[in-house]
Amino acid sequence: MRTIRTEREIAAPAEAVWEVLTDLSAYREWNPHVVDAGGRLREGETVEIRVSRSGGRARALPVRVTEVDPPRRLSWVGRVLAAPLFEGRHTFELHELGERRTRLVNRETMTGLLVPLLVAADAETDYGAMNDALAARAEARFEGADGSGGGEAA
Repeated sequence: MRTIRTEREIAAPAEAVWEVLTDLSAYREWNPHVVDAGGRLREGETVEIRVSRSGGRARALPVRVTEVDPPRRLSWVGRVLAAPLFEGRHTFELHELGERRTRLVNRETMTGLLVPLLVAADAETDYGAMNDALAARAEARFEGADGSGGGEAA
């Protein structure tokens, strides 16, 4: 088993972060890790994502949405062939830190025989890059929406 857990403070309210996180059709514009996504974010639905490892070739992966709790939690599970070979349970959590700040927790737990082959040793870097890109997009949208600015991101 391998767990990747990254965090990022974002200078925008949870609703603004959620809006960016759940706009799957826009992932190709900002997300360096999940470089494309499509489908309906409804529990039990299948979403198609394309994951890139450190800018390498993207791999298509169907994932089943397991939880949608706006604007707090989005979870999905993906498998390669069958769970004993590879299963990844991915969760995005948004924690309000006040009116204009949110802590993003981006976590995935992976199990199966193929984990060492499919998950890079430096995968945390890819998750961190995704967190930073999500923060930049949410902060820019929030600043543009209310004109007050969201402050600096941590």
